[in-house]
Amino acid sequence: MLSRRNHGFTLVELLVVIAIIGVLVALLLPAVQAAREAARRMQCTNNMKQLGLACHNYHDIHKGFPNNNPLVMRADGRRFVQGSWTVALLPLLEQAAFYDQWDQNLGFAEGTNRALLTTSVPSYRCPSAPGQPVQSFVGLPATSPFTADLEAIGAEVRYEATVVDYHAPISAHTPPMDNTSPRVPAVFPQMSAHGFRDITDGTSNTMLFGEVAGFPARMNRGVRVGDNAPIFGHLGGWCRILTIKSSPDGSTFYGGNCVINCTNHASTNLYSFHPGGVNICMADGSVRFLSETVSMDIVFRLMAIRSGLPLGDF
Repeated sequence: MLSRRNHGFTLVELLVVIAIIGVLVALLLPAVQAAREAARRMQCTNNMKQLGLACHNYHDIHKGFPNNNPLVMRADGRRFVQGSWTVALLPLLEQAAFYDQWDQNLGFAEGTNRALLTTSVPSYRCPSAPGQPVQSFVGLPATSPFTADLEAIGAEVRYEATVVDYHAPISAHTPPMDNTSPRVPAVFPQMSAHGFRDITDGTSNTMLFGEVAGFPARMNRGVRVGDNAPIFGHLGGWCRILTIKSSPDGSTFYGGNCVINCTNHASTNLYSFHPGGVNICMADGSVRFLSETVSMDIVFRLMAIRSGLPLGDF
């Protein structure tokens, strides 16, 4: 008589197959994540190129670049940011209707501007940054100089705003980039407009803006450690870079020599969620990747418009 034999997997064989599948998944997952990040970084680059073109078109129309978040005082004695550079570029980003509704005589939290503040502008967001386009920002302290918005919101009251991941330098701290370092002009000063004529270092050697992502969270080396400073990092607020050095872990200002990807606190570092560095847009409209290991001297030369120093390779 012929006997029947079961040809199914033994337990050992099943465990071996599962182990092999696990190894393959472990090998494949980093490759998938890297491919996704490459796609996100490409979209981030495209956003910055679009903004660079908008800056050039703005310059053609107004014979200069926009001011960088001017803090002004109204006749009633209240102070506010009178239209950040991110607001000024809206008509050139196919957002003319949005721009026409923005009241330049009101703070970001006053009147109809308050509702507009939660209108997302995709060009200002890097896909690699976490969180939603509109997020909850920490409230203004009772001592805030932005008195118009403070009165409209109330002290310590959180508010909703659309996030901006790209910031422009208002000036450049000379190395060693601490509180005693002299500051020299950058492309986007706070109260006076610069143009191409002022960039004597050359447009291919000078940065228009760069990534400072992660708002409204305060990020230190990829870890959320609390809320960021009030009014930073959103449409209608301060979207500016004032680079100073920090410790490598991002916890101490003026410590160490770190100026990229250590902290995004109050826009004191360039900061992104791309491994190894940040994207920056040059004054000629090109976008380059700046390694987080680059020296602070190179960062200074990129930000200054007339340092008179050669940039070299980076």
